[in-house]
Amino acid sequence: LDILTNYADGFSYSMSMNSVSESWVKELMLYGSCSGELILDKQALPTRVQPVSVFDLKFYPDPNKGVLRPMQYLGGQYIDLDTPAFVYVALDQDMKHTYSDSPLESALQPTQQAHEFLNDMRRVMQRAIHPRVDVQVIEDTLVKYMPDAARHDDEKRMQYVNQVVAQVQNMVNGLNPEDALVHLDSIVVEMLNNGSSNLSDEYKVIQDLINAKQATGAKVLPAILGHGTASSNIASTETMLFMKNVAGIQMKLNEMWSRLLTLAVRLMGYDIYVEYRYAAIDLRPAAELASFRAVDQSRVLELLSLGFITDEEASIQLTGNLPPAGFKPLSGTMFKSSGAAGQNSLVDGSSNNGSTLNQNLNSDAPKGVKSQNNKSDPQKAEVVNLRG
Repeated sequence: LDILTNYADGFSYSMSMNSVSESWVKELMLYGSCSGELILDKQALPTRVQPVSVFDLKFYPDPNKGVLRPMQYLGGQYIDLDTPAFVYVALDQDMKHTYSDSPLESALQPTQQAHEFLNDMRRVMQRAIHPRVDVQVIEDTLVKYMPDAARHDDEKRMQYVNQVVAQVQNMVNGLNPEDALVHLDSIVVEMLNNGSSNLSDEYKVIQDLINAKQATGAKVLPAILGHGTASSNIASTETMLFMKNVAGIQMKLNEMWSRLLTLAVRLMGYDIYVEYRYAAIDLRPAAELASFRAVDQSRVLELLSLGFITDEEASIQLTGNLPPAGFKPLSGTMFKSSGAAGQNSLVDGSSNNGSTLNQNLNSDAPKGVKSQNNKSDPQKAEVVNLRG
């Protein structure tokens, strides 16, 4: 289902498990639900998992059983999906509604407002902050060199003035930053610069309000969106809360894969069920997690020693695979207890387990013995005290 395909069919559009999960995550965020179908071959054996967009799903009531049946509307036709191979999972769906809602629906309005605010900021920045060229055409000089036919006719005079202003405007607007502006004394060129206008405080207040609405609507904390300005401790807390939210999305993926793979192995003749589970998200580097994995390994081995888990469960938790052939069963053998015979067992039955905390640090020297030479030889008395 993940790597191997039927090479005899040529190109195969079979998606890997990671690609299918990515499609499902996007569906969960956009529509609040996801669905998929287990595709079977001619022998009714699983070949691949095909994600189905919930945007095209329609539900109709079944009067015989009193439940809703799914149907896909695609290409102007309805495709019946009332099969055990089709799985539908919703995220926080309202029980009074047939179709799910997107968790990002509440973020649409503040996102649109943020887009309009950015466009307004762009226009204000170009008009009031960026420097602009102010070109003034001196009317007396223009009239002085105006043709006689246009000087005494108001309509022709207006047309001539508009034509000259349009030519100057096109020339100035077409200049590149490195171009020089050469003009006669009939034109005065100045630079308009309103950069001294202080609007940063007003902009900051408006931007903070929009950012807060976006974070609340999208159920994403400010530190994840890059809006956080608080201390690192608050950012760490917000990151942890966001990871909990992502873990909720992972639970839906685990449910989808568990149900589809359970059907797959049962069609292959195995009377078992599959429990699919993604690894927990952790932002710490692998080198830092090594010590925590060692502690977790010790915990798993302790449970295996007491018999609370089987050898298969312990092997999957430690290595991700089943025990190899010829593995000696260890569940319930108490191999981690202090009284069991092992490499770390001492003669008296105690065990140091390679740890200083578990070693017997009491000295074997006799206690409370007084030397008769304490008074006569102070040097020997000091040696005796040190040895005691």
